[in-house]
Amino acid sequence: VLISKKGIMIDSETSKRVLFGEDEDELLAGLPNKNADIFGPIDSIRNLKLDVLFPSVHGNLGEDGTLAGLFRLMNIPYVGSGLRAHAISFDKVITKELMTVNGIRNTKYIVIFQNDKNKPDWDSVSKQLGEVVFVKAANQGSSVGVSRVTNAEEYENALRDSFQY
Repeated sequence: VLISKKGIMIDSETSKRVLFGEDEDELLAGLPNKNADIFGPIDSIRNLKLDVLFPSVHGNLGEDGTLAGLFRLMNIPYVGSGLRAHAISFDKVITKELMTVNGIRNTKYIVIFQNDKNKPDWDSVSKQLGEVVFVKAANQGSSVGVSRVTNAEEYENALRDSFQY
């Protein structure tokens, strides 16, 4: 299940279409309007006699620490990092800054915020980072909002795409 940017739960088939670039608004308009009991599944987890939970998730609400926090609040033992580790590592900027401060080698990077008035142009970026760069939304799963960039047009499109997340 994917939670859309508008907070709507989308089934796995539709979510794949969103992740592969189809227009989210058009896809959502075509879906039947169904109400769901979002607390039912949580209550049913409480009633299970679990030794330990093995979450297998990808993206927001899974990798960002939300599930770890929920499991902790529910006193459910689970495998994986804790809430803080999830939240910190999900934010690529904080992760890179922590690595740099602690002397851990990592790739060169530039942070560009959507509201920056003086965003670096492609020539400046390619001089600092090389002829091939990857533009990535800072707070998304590993494969969401990633673009391989080799020229100014791709760079502008990649920024526009990553700022959607």
